[in-house]
Amino acid sequence: MIIILLFGKEIRTPSDIMHNIKWISHTMEYGGSNGVNRVLVKQIAIKRVASVLQNLQVSMAEQMVLNGLRKQQKEIKLSLLYDSHGSEIFEEITSLQEYYLFNEEVQLLKDKAVEIAEAITPGSLVVELGCRDARKTAPLLSAIQHVHGRCRYVGIDVSESVLNEARRSLAELVAGLEPSAIEFAHADFIKGLHQVKSCYPEQQLCLVWLGSSVGNLTREDAVKIFKDVFEAVGFTCQLLVSMDMWRNPETLYSAYNDKKGVTERFIKHSMQKALSCIGYAPDEDSVQSWCYDVEINKLLRRVEMYISFPQGLTLNKHQIQIRPRERILVEFSTKYSADDIKFVATKAYCQVPRCWGDRSDYTCQIFLPVSHALVQCWRDTDKLFAGILDWNSKPIDLRHPYIFYYGHVCVFTKIKMIANQEESELDTIFSRGIDPNVLDPSQCHSHPVIPSTWPSKEVVIDYVRKTRIWIQNEVAKGKMDTRVFSLVIEHERMHQETLTYMVVQDRKKSFENKTVAINNPQKDNMFSDILLHKISRPDISIEAGDVTLGQNPCDISTFIWDNESPPFHTKVSEPFLVAARPVSIKDYLAFIVSGGYKIRRFWKQEDCTFFSENGFVHPATWSLVGTEYYIHGPESIKHWTEVAEEAVYVSLAEAEAFCKWMGCRVMTEAQYHRILDCDKHGKKVLSMRGGGWEWTSTEFRPFPGFKPMPEYEEYSADFFDGKHYVLKGYSDVTHASMYRDSFRNFYQRQYRYVFSKFRCILSACDGYQSQLH
Repeated sequence: MIIILLFGKEIRTPSDIMHNIKWISHTMEYGGSNGVNRVLVKQIAIKRVASVLQNLQVSMAEQMVLNGLRKQQKEIKLSLLYDSHGSEIFEEITSLQEYYLFNEEVQLLKDKAVEIAEAITPGSLVVELGCRDARKTAPLLSAIQHVHGRCRYVGIDVSESVLNEARRSLAELVAGLEPSAIEFAHADFIKGLHQVKSCYPEQQLCLVWLGSSVGNLTREDAVKIFKDVFEAVGFTCQLLVSMDMWRNPETLYSAYNDKKGVTERFIKHSMQKALSCIGYAPDEDSVQSWCYDVEINKLLRRVEMYISFPQGLTLNKHQIQIRPRERILVEFSTKYSADDIKFVATKAYCQVPRCWGDRSDYTCQIFLPVSHALVQCWRDTDKLFAGILDWNSKPIDLRHPYIFYYGHVCVFTKIKMIANQEESELDTIFSRGIDPNVLDPSQCHSHPVIPSTWPSKEVVIDYVRKTRIWIQNEVAKGKMDTRVFSLVIEHERMHQETLTYMVVQDRKKSFENKTVAINNPQKDNMFSDILLHKISRPDISIEAGDVTLGQNPCDISTFIWDNESPPFHTKVSEPFLVAARPVSIKDYLAFIVSGGYKIRRFWKQEDCTFFSENGFVHPATWSLVGTEYYIHGPESIKHWTEVAEEAVYVSLAEAEAFCKWMGCRVMTEAQYHRILDCDKHGKKVLSMRGGGWEWTSTEFRPFPGFKPMPEYEEYSADFFDGKHYVLKGYSDVTHASMYRDSFRNFYQRQYRYVFSKFRCILSACDGYQSQLH
């Protein structure tokens, strides 16, 4: 009776499946005490549901093909028709010389594997969507093993034979990856992700989608699938995606219309598969007669691949008439611009915290749901404060004590994300920090009255905990603006860096107060040897030329501050020479030993007075203990000889004094960008972006057409005061989400605590004259 009931009902829709599943559950619960009968019911049920799902998938494919062929512009959905034979042909395509995408991605993953691995949350389960043979993924998995000490992997693909090949590839190419750490799911993306989530409900995931397969979707469909992916596994994961960028049409055409005709064979196979879904099986001669056509659609920025039938095609069963030479769109490959990536990220409620590759050719980037990015940011703030013993200490006089900043970043997020809320007393106290005039601290922008006594640590911690819960509850009620998420996250990330400056000064004071013996004694003649140290002069020639300051059209960052726009087009009018390396600790020590802090002609008058009156005779991150110099970094304290070749961190006032001593200058903001334009990959001028912020001699001013951001009007406007100067690049403690060339950091020229380097430049004429003498 049970068998008749299960197989006697025709099932066509998902609702029919659910009806049968409910009936099966009911029967197993109440269908008698005979255990054998219950096992029989279960076995039959599993077979029946599997059969139904398979039939339903075939039915869906048939319907989608018919729907596509009934459109005005006829098309088929390639994603439903991908099979094992199609996978085999595609593997041939990847080996073609014209198909640049494969080799560019392989090279990118090899070159940047360690950087990408470092950006992946430690302990994440790597889940690859459409893994194919996993050969491209192998370098990344090896890097994860190296960086994090372990790696676990799940590959998802619709082809079972491909999954078998992937298992062999990983065993061969990833040393130390245990077989137990490798799993596979024979399924499409979403079904496979549901399987992974059911097996690992609490596991942090890093989803990997390589091969630029996102190009097979429109940008709107890409947004939808990103949302579907995050909904399948939750919004606490990372998504690493490869994207091919819009480029020369001739290059694109050759990539999809190769001389061997492999891509044509792939597209014709897909058309055959589509027709077989609706009951039409063309013979081989007919297939050979089909016409293959590639078109570069500049408006939609995509490559389109069409099939047409010279004699036309009539499908009487379905009442479909395809005219002779009428083109059917079988596949397209969307190419991305920076704005396209921003569009997809923003609509999918994501940030793009990291991007690798040439943004005019091929890129790989991380998409991070903004709600998860905010929680990650909070965790990093908590981790930083967990290492601070005294929250009421104030290691930098020009700043508030630590405890203010723990409350401030939370209040700022609350105010910016949820407007029109009544402010509490703590909201007011923590609403804004201070950046007083270094030369006259009594002068400062507007800020709340500083309390005589700050709230206790316990009160502030409790306030932040409750406020964060409230923020999360408000976020859960509706869709928040991605831009506001990015604003509050970047604001907190910047404070994490400036707090690190305070931590270093704290450790420095503690170090100097110790009375224990100091190791690594200096040789008696070391400082005299320093005077003989030859400092390299600027020797890299940079031609004059046009530059663009501010946001670059190729910048993929989903957020910029108001001072980064609108783009400002200007010119570096004269060629110049720049030092290949930033000024080192050893170089700067030579300046100190030669009396550089005491010789007034090297300094601007106000700088000389300030440093002299305060007794500053070396950089703020240095300690002089006896006759020994020690350098304080974010993670260590080292004798100067251990870090002699590393970049020195100083204020702009100190940098300019050194450069004047050398007969050189500090670069301008325009010259910084000109160097990047002339040496895009940093082969000649080293460490321009990283290793410390790069000082420029450019006053922090708005670009023409500047408009304050409505969400935070005072962010830049309060500091266009002639006292702040622009810094470029990033330091070792700058969060990676802020790595963009348009970013303009700004500090007062006498402020000594930033992890900021500098290098010497000369005009080409000055350089020539100096060589003559």
